[in-house]
Amino acid sequence: MIGDNGQLFGWSEQTWLWLGQLGTLSGNLMVVLSFTGAVYAWLRRDAIRLWFRTNRFPQAGGQTDASSEQWQGIVFTVSRPDVSSWVMSRIKPRAVAFLATQASRHASDELVRQANKQHIEVIGQYFIGNPDDPAEIREQTTFFIGKMRSMGYDKVAVDITGGKTTMSIGAFMAAEESGAPSLYVSAEYDKQLKKPDTTSARIRCISDPRRL
Repeated sequence: MIGDNGQLFGWSEQTWLWLGQLGTLSGNLMVVLSFTGAVYAWLRRDAIRLWFRTNRFPQAGGQTDASSEQWQGIVFTVSRPDVSSWVMSRIKPRAVAFLATQASRHASDELVRQANKQHIEVIGQYFIGNPDDPAEIREQTTFFIGKMRSMGYDKVAVDITGGKTTMSIGAFMAAEESGAPSLYVSAEYDKQLKKPDTTSARIRCISDPRRL
């Protein structure tokens, strides 16, 4: 609709000039923001990729017995030797690593001896300084997973059955971030012997990021 002044809607030429400048400024701001966002996404690409991958567990559970899969390497959180020893004899991995505390040092040493008897390569033992802080065990679990893979052990899993809850949480986070399955052994408790009954034990794959 043309006004008496020859301008659309009868608006002044100055108004249209101002609107044009505003449109140009908005376009420039959008370009700057888009460029800034692209640069930020590039610099933080690993963190963004990790955010999309982690803290989502669509492949949790579902595999009630994971002992049939031929795991090449297993990282264990350790409290007592019984269950971890049973897992080693059941799965027969080629390499193992143990994460323990000073209180479970004896159990970890016993597992090393049993692994040596079975000709299983012991990648290492690590004794947690503060078992109530999951960050330390998360870092060390990631290290062991990476070391096993660098040695050619592609199918690596993390058994989070043993240790304190905070240790299991840290190990689980490392497994998720590294794309390694997390295993958990469920077993009935023998009240007379005061230890888990391995005859009732089942190895459960509670999360497998490889299936994402």
